[in-house]
Amino acid sequence: MKLLQVVWNFPDTVMQPFDMYYFYWPVREAIARGWAAEVLTFQVQNSQAAYETIDGITIHRCPANGRKGRPFSWAFIHALLTTDADIIHCHGYGEGRSEIALLIGRLRGIPVVFTPHFHVYPQKRVLREIYDVTVGRFMFNLSSRVVAFTEYTSQQLQARGVRPEKISIIPHVSRPEVFASQADDEPLEQLLARAEISGSPLLLGVGQLIERKGWEYTVRCLPAIVQQFPNVQLLIIGPSQPAEPAFRQHLLQLAQELGVSQHLLIRQDNPSAFICAMYRVATLLTHPSFVESFGMVLLEAMTAGVPVVAHNGTGIPCIVDDGVTGYTLDVRDVPAYTAALLRVLHDPEHAHRMGEAGRQQALTRFSQAEVAKQLFTVYAHLLKQTVHADSDIYQQTNTEAQHR
Repeated sequence: MKLLQVVWNFPDTVMQPFDMYYFYWPVREAIARGWAAEVLTFQVQNSQAAYETIDGITIHRCPANGRKGRPFSWAFIHALLTTDADIIHCHGYGEGRSEIALLIGRLRGIPVVFTPHFHVYPQKRVLREIYDVTVGRFMFNLSSRVVAFTEYTSQQLQARGVRPEKISIIPHVSRPEVFASQADDEPLEQLLARAEISGSPLLLGVGQLIERKGWEYTVRCLPAIVQQFPNVQLLIIGPSQPAEPAFRQHLLQLAQELGVSQHLLIRQDNPSAFICAMYRVATLLTHPSFVESFGMVLLEAMTAGVPVVAHNGTGIPCIVDDGVTGYTLDVRDVPAYTAALLRVLHDPEHAHRMGEAGRQQALTRFSQAEVAKQLFTVYAHLLKQTVHADSDIYQQTNTEAQHR
């Protein structure tokens, strides 16, 4: 068997913490099961080699026409037409790359699994919504199987006309080894002092510094929390530079207006060791995001044993077990969200139980072994269907020949 995975990027850092591991593990899992595997992607950066082997995985990078590897590259189309594969798994949606892979794969009679990384934007996007119910709907139903990360995404796809039997819900995987082996280059106390982190308790937010992540609502909770925990800090961190620099200034201005400037810290563009360290010292994770098809930081916090307080919309309630691994509620109800944060802060034993429950779910329900079993069951089913279809065609052809 050979798996061909089509993705928008496959950097040589793909195995590192908080990078694109979700592209790495299915291919590596296929190799571990005795399959051949290849990744077809783009040269997103000029420094990326056209051909490379990463941990035994063959990477074929096609020239990228435009930003982020637009699909209209003849090298990409030629590779799709000529690369041997028993099953194609394409990732991404709406840029044409996966759609072209899907059309060519089905034209070649190869089963195609489509993981769209689909989510609904909080603001109305007319062209995207039209695309969803026309081209998108056609592509989803043309695919052999659509992988959704949560039940929420499955419902959103069905609302756009995707047939339920086409959809399999397969989540992301946890990475306990990241928190077990990631070491800091300096002692934790020294790292915290250098980053000016001294808050106790420490509210941690992890993710992009953009408006739809809802950070301002946690900032609005701070005045009431400071009254009961004068040394509290809200630390918002991420692995990259702010995508919306003006929003950072908005948060700082809001904190100043609320009189809690000294309790808000924003640290972006951080190395993975720093992020791991912050998970280890955090009292809880606050995740007020309005748009998450899954929410990897939720799973990261659970894996690290950190209880979660999060918004109750989109895919988040599918990951956080309300009252067990954390709390989910409407973050726009600032008094209610504040009360949930305080409930965790006032009861360390309860917080510990929530963190341990999250860790257990990360190690079982979201383990790579469990999720891989689900994904390769889908692969096996589709390959079996293909074998049966080929057998039927052979029998039909043989019968016609006998009649002649």
